[in-house]
Amino acid sequence: MPGQLTQTAKCLRSTLPLLTLWIAAAANCAAQPVGATFKEISTLAGNGKTGEPVEQGRALAVPLSNPFGVQPEQDGSLIIASFDQHVLYRLDPTYRRLDRIAGTGKAGLSGRDGDYPTQVQLNRPHEIQIDDAGNIYVADTSNHRVGMIDASTGRWKNVAGTGSPGFSGDGGPANEAQLDQAYSLAVDGQELFIADLGNHRIRRVDLQSGIISTVCGTGQKRRPQDGGVATEQPLAGPRSLAIDEQNLWIVLREGNSVWRLDRTDGRVFHVAGTGKKGFKGDGGDALQAQLAGPKGIAVDPEVALFIADTENHAIRRVDLARGTISTVVGSSGRPGFNGDGDQVRDRQLARPHGVCLLPDGQLLIGDSENHRLRLLSK
Repeated sequence: MPGQLTQTAKCLRSTLPLLTLWIAAAANCAAQPVGATFKEISTLAGNGKTGEPVEQGRALAVPLSNPFGVQPEQDGSLIIASFDQHVLYRLDPTYRRLDRIAGTGKAGLSGRDGDYPTQVQLNRPHEIQIDDAGNIYVADTSNHRVGMIDASTGRWKNVAGTGSPGFSGDGGPANEAQLDQAYSLAVDGQELFIADLGNHRIRRVDLQSGIISTVCGTGQKRRPQDGGVATEQPLAGPRSLAIDEQNLWIVLREGNSVWRLDRTDGRVFHVAGTGKKGFKGDGGDALQAQLAGPKGIAVDPEVALFIADTENHAIRRVDLARGTISTVVGSSGRPGFNGDGDQVRDRQLARPHGVCLLPDGQLLIGDSENHRLRLLSK
């Protein structure tokens, strides 16, 4: 059953460091039409260059090598997955300092339950999610596993995957099951969902029992049928997930489209993208729009979806009430970096991957090949 507080709601409410503002945002965020207009883009972390990871450094001076996923903690800190550096960073609530909190900086497969996270070897971590208790879940993509930093102990725990690629384990312990490129996560209460990209499936871990199952996908690499039973439908490269109380939102990389899994009736529904690769459709029906290798998603329930339209170097917005699509930033469709500032739609991105909404409607972007974490503000 869905938890009382979704991961999306946590993302929308938990990043303001001042408690009074945090409470006000939590009370009002559902009624605010977030994301309709952004006035400015700025860089929060990363110097625009690749480089070796650091233990600690000034946020704007540290190299971030392909930052992908980003998620907030309740104190206002941000956790960032640095894909090519094989580490996780924490950006402090003032957005001034980065600290390495997981990964050695060398790609590898190590880490037993109880190890310190900074001694665990990661291999291209793609995304993180944070649950109600503050536990940090890590999609350790090229290690074909999901790990967790336990908030109560600060230690590592293996949650799902053996570290060996394959497909096995449904109905048994998740930490004995095989995954194939765990790319994205969504967590809600005692449910953890995994975008098992190489297996073209969405897997579910019951965090109380530790049992894993498949909730969507047959293993075939095709787009699903609109309205079909999720466990009977194929998926074409499930790359990113977002969750709310009613739905699991699924981005299909090879399918160039976005789908909605109704968590009550177990059926999947087409939301955006024709499946044909391209950059078209702004101002019109999202179902008739073209996307190109989308790789990230965030949801403001019943209001909007934000999609990292990666190969179009843009962030697209789907109005959930109207079913229309627009481009928020990156309207040229060309990669690059033409600075921070206003005139947001014309600012360039370079293969963005991660997107995350903040409680006041600001949007975080893992601007991956610009090697920056960026913020869209109103």
